[in-house]
Amino acid sequence: MNIPLIRPDLPTMKEVGAQFEEILANGKITNFGKYVRQFECETASYLGAETCAVSSGTIGLLFVLSSVRFAPGAKVILPSFTFMATAQAVLFAGGRPVFAEVDDDLNISPRDLDLLLGQHPETAAVIGVHMYGLPARTEEIEGIVAAASRKRGRPIALFFDAAHAFGSSVGGRRVGGFGDAEVFSLSVTKVLVSVEGGLVSTKHPELAGRIRAMRNYGIEGRYDAHYPGLNGKMSEFHAIVGLHNLRRLDRLLATRHERARQYADQIHRNSSFRMSAWPSGVVHSLKDFTVLVPSPQADRRDEIIQFLAERGVESRAYFFPPVHEQKFFCQYADRPLPKTEALSRRVITLPFYTSISDQEIGYVVAQLVDAERRFVL
Repeated sequence: MNIPLIRPDLPTMKEVGAQFEEILANGKITNFGKYVRQFECETASYLGAETCAVSSGTIGLLFVLSSVRFAPGAKVILPSFTFMATAQAVLFAGGRPVFAEVDDDLNISPRDLDLLLGQHPETAAVIGVHMYGLPARTEEIEGIVAAASRKRGRPIALFFDAAHAFGSSVGGRRVGGFGDAEVFSLSVTKVLVSVEGGLVSTKHPELAGRIRAMRNYGIEGRYDAHYPGLNGKMSEFHAIVGLHNLRRLDRLLATRHERARQYADQIHRNSSFRMSAWPSGVVHSLKDFTVLVPSPQADRRDEIIQFLAERGVESRAYFFPPVHEQKFFCQYADRPLPKTEALSRRVITLPFYTSISDQEIGYVVAQLVDAERRFVL
């Protein structure tokens, strides 16, 4: 069998064709048309926060960071175990990344965050990441940042890179309303897909207004730029696809959870690979299905990935190398991050998508078991 890493959830042309034909006929394909406005309205209702549709999650991160207007070179704390876009946005906003450790759940360590805020009193912002769609410990992180802000007598901005996490929740509270703002990606690897696109959510109306101006070159009024900005607009085509998937999102999530349980049960019964567990009261979007190679065999991880590829199973090491070890970003690394480094050498992201079949799951597990016999046992 040949099993891809992902298969995006996309509508059929029958489902969206009439809307595509409508906007092609009237020429209103961008500049905040009715479908973008509708998408914002429905995502806001779903999340319980104001939303701003943008062209990508990365541009959304850049906008929220730029909205702080910190001094050039101001420090921004973020986990190193993340996709490099998180750190790239910090640099493009004029900040300097300070890399934090993660815990066993692969999310930012609140303990290390507290330590770094003490070591870097000039910190301007903190970015948490909901890794693979598992929410970070939001309440604890909010408390740590609030305490540091009080101690300094000035606000420290708190944002969450929620690229993986649309549909996730903690204690019945949906990801999207934590911190000062959260930023989602809607690209084809995500659970909520608009093909390309992003979404900024916030409970602060003033910040939402600023982001809406920033995605249109900072313009407020007639060609009058009030803020820094770029072209960060979402097209009507992308909003139509996003709307279709939003309206069936809860069904998609339910299916993903059922598939993931089956997958994890088979892997745990038949191998020593393990998927990170998540606490009760948390809804995980399961953007990725990532397992850990047993620690003593971490140095065989790449051989396992190659073995799977030879058997037709696409997999990835999400995320290796961690950002602080990457060629460009290592200049900002000021200390080792032993847990991040160890865990990043053990991760294997396996094929996973809403439509994955019993046969495909069984085949992947069988190849993983064969790989273990060859490289682990």
